[in-house]
Amino acid sequence: MHQNESLIIDPYIEGGNVIYPNFHLSMQPGIIIGIHTDVSKIHTLIQWFSKQSNTYTHFRENALYERLTVREYIKFCLKLFNRYSENMEDLLKLFALTEQKNTKISKLSNGEKQRLKLIHTYLNQAQIHVLEEPFQNLDEFSKQKVIQLLDTLQKQNKTVVLLSNNFEDLIISSTEIHRLDTMGLHALDVKEDETESASPSQENVPIRLDKIPTKKNDKIILFNPPEIDYIESVEGVVSLYVTGEAYPCTLSLNELEQKLTPFGFFRSHRSYIVNLQKVREIITWTRNSYSLALNSNEKTIVPLSKNKLADLKEILGI
Repeated sequence: MHQNESLIIDPYIEGGNVIYPNFHLSMQPGIIIGIHTDVSKIHTLIQWFSKQSNTYTHFRENALYERLTVREYIKFCLKLFNRYSENMEDLLKLFALTEQKNTKISKLSNGEKQRLKLIHTYLNQAQIHVLEEPFQNLDEFSKQKVIQLLDTLQKQNKTVVLLSNNFEDLIISSTEIHRLDTMGLHALDVKEDETESASPSQENVPIRLDKIPTKKNDKIILFNPPEIDYIESVEGVVSLYVTGEAYPCTLSLNELEQKLTPFGFFRSHRSYIVNLQKVREIITWTRNSYSLALNSNEKTIVPLSKNKLADLKEILGI
């Protein structure tokens, strides 16, 4: 595979509805691509990848031969992938199964079974490795072992794609993260949280930042305003919502209102700011009760204060 080679993933259409359009994915060697999306899209994507050449797909629910011992199973896998030069003890150590080598697979814990399943990923010679939910329901020790395996694949210049609906898992394991929704694939701007004192020459330099910063697991995620559906403040905790996922934000609702109003955002309630581009319907519940329905798969409803209704109608020209 050449550097910067791209795959064009086919669109997924169901019942006449576009679940996601076709999109390009840059498949550079030595990178770990995290794709954050829902379970149904993960299922469709991994089925698509399983039909591609030079690609190995790791299905989380792959079966094991539970009557075999760990050692017997690894020996079978070495034969299956024609990797006789691999050292058995090294493999047991890599997957932290040395003490369990003579244990029948049926007696292993869930974490031990999931680690053993990943031996196929290590032994397969394909250039592209696609893994479905590799961290799901794993203990912390097993998660660390999976990260070590991914690091090994990265050093071997493999291209790894992780499919998960858990954003935190992708943050700790991926070199780049994308979000897949009905509008397509969106690269997320994720940075390490490196709080440093500004140098004297920087202190008085005005900076215009159109992106809105959020934080998860000591990572800073920057969103372009059009990506945001709405913003909510509950007991002083502000969260940005992007396709149903909440991202904590250190800015106050007043600060966000000031920043986002030029981008078409509206303070619909003392605790909510909404992206008017995402509003599909103004719902009248009673003479004094209103809500905004957003154009999203989650059928999101955001409250609209009575005293804000006239302002909204004026903005919308209705």
